[in-house]
Amino acid sequence: MQSDTISPLVAERQRRTWTAIHRAAADATLKDGPAEVTVARIAEAAGISSRTFFNYFDSKEDAIVGVRAPRITDEALESLRESTADSPVIRVARLVTEVARSTIGPGVDMDQRRALSAAHPHLRSRLTAVFGEVRKHILARLVDDVEPPWTGIDGLPSDPAESRALILLSNAVVTHAWMTDTDLLFSDRDAALAVSIDVFRKVTSSSL
Repeated sequence: MQSDTISPLVAERQRRTWTAIHRAAADATLKDGPAEVTVARIAEAAGISSRTFFNYFDSKEDAIVGVRAPRITDEALESLRESTADSPVIRVARLVTEVARSTIGPGVDMDQRRALSAAHPHLRSRLTAVFGEVRKHILARLVDDVEPPWTGIDGLPSDPAESRALILLSNAVVTHAWMTDTDLLFSDRDAALAVSIDVFRKVTSSSL
């Protein structure tokens, strides 16, 4: 769903349609389980066609848990530029967190999402896979497709290999924080990241 260059009225209509599809998918899954939920059933409940469904979601699993494509906002980039006093890992981990947050669509009930992912492991696996998509998006946007890496952003490595390693490490920190306490990650991001960074510091200091 693209809404960056369209009118506010169309963007609002797209937002409502996205939310209606997600709600229909999540509610049907809570009632009958994912095996009984089809794209056709979701589309009918949301009042759209199956073809329209795929304008908003790649799969029924994405509709059930409410996943959107990752994006880097101007605000997230500005925060990355301005935080030069902090360590590269915490700076990039914050970016990863915000890009991961961008994958949560409007109207997603996080308690319901947790209940669904706990009851159906393949849905939790889909949510975990989102972090891989976040990592790839950041790599492409800020490292692989620009020269030098992190163009316009001070205090981060200019070497591509080091930049990729930094993103991988930061992504792992955020994934650990998400798996440990999702609520804390999204309510007090820096506190959650500090806990996970401390764990990684202990592990690497005793293992490398």
